[in-house]
Amino acid sequence: MKCRLPVGKVPVSSLRRIVFRNLGMPDSRLLVGPGIGEDAAVAKAGGRLTILSTDPVTGALKNLGWLSVHINANDVATRGARPKWYLCSIMLPENSSEDTLREIMRQIHRACLSLRVTVAGGHSEVTSVINRPVIVGFMVGEAERGRYFSSSGAEAGDSLIVTKSSGIEGTAIIATDFAELLKEHLDSATIRRAQLLYRRISVVEDALTALDAGGVHAMHDPTEGGVLCGVWEFAEASGLGVKIFGEDIPILNETKAVSKALGLNPLRMMSSGSLLIAARPSSSERIISRLSKKGIEATLIGEFTDIKKGRKIVYRDGGSADLKPPFPDEVYTLFKRLEGE
Repeated sequence: MKCRLPVGKVPVSSLRRIVFRNLGMPDSRLLVGPGIGEDAAVAKAGGRLTILSTDPVTGALKNLGWLSVHINANDVATRGARPKWYLCSIMLPENSSEDTLREIMRQIHRACLSLRVTVAGGHSEVTSVINRPVIVGFMVGEAERGRYFSSSGAEAGDSLIVTKSSGIEGTAIIATDFAELLKEHLDSATIRRAQLLYRRISVVEDALTALDAGGVHAMHDPTEGGVLCGVWEFAEASGLGVKIFGEDIPILNETKAVSKALGLNPLRMMSSGSLLIAARPSSSERIISRLSKKGIEATLIGEFTDIKKGRKIVYRDGGSADLKPPFPDEVYTLFKRLEGE
């Protein structure tokens, strides 16, 4: 019987059984390649370290260009590098106008300027096989100090820190793409503040500031599936257990309002804009303080443990729940629900 794949990330079991068994010619210069929870590749190139990342934007109807640049730049930043060159393939549905292409490119331009990134190339076409614009972005960076970080570098006993809050990207997407629906539940000021969270999508400065503080062992960018999925991927990449404190995970009032209005879980909502950091416990306070001085909120939400202790989210009342492998993102769940109405 054929196994049907769900909407969203391909399941971990399918990645291991199919994707990771078909990776072409091995290359000793590839230092970090495909793996669960790994945000970007790292390769030696001419005596330097080159960081490579690619991600599509499929869960949003608007602000595609802005999102594409930042989510790919975020992946490069988790390696301890600054993003430098961006490429993309833009696919537009039939009957698209030049205005659609112009708006996407303006968003790409503004996002690249905000990060001092250069558009190095790409491809654009109109195709009959899609019904809305799709972008597949690609970002290249350089590890300036000749060193890099990976999601597999966390150690048992490390503190787990998250920057900003859970569900930033998902909140911005929902508030923008489903503004009319939210007007039935929320006031216009709340919706507008939620839409403006697009401005907080980048974690480039989060990552580089944390590294400057010292004591960082690894970083991971929680995107699809939210903070809960990101923490599981982080622990899986490092072969560790993890304990996170449910009430300590920060959630903005705007995210709480959007989630409550539509019956969504903010901890399982796209979370670009947040950065997960594994650091020595003795360094966590300094990292949080350094981020705070840059105007970046950071919160200690848990710790990595031996794999034998499992992966759990615990609560002050003594309750707990197991962290499971990646699950469908709440944004996709909303799309599916509305399509069925």
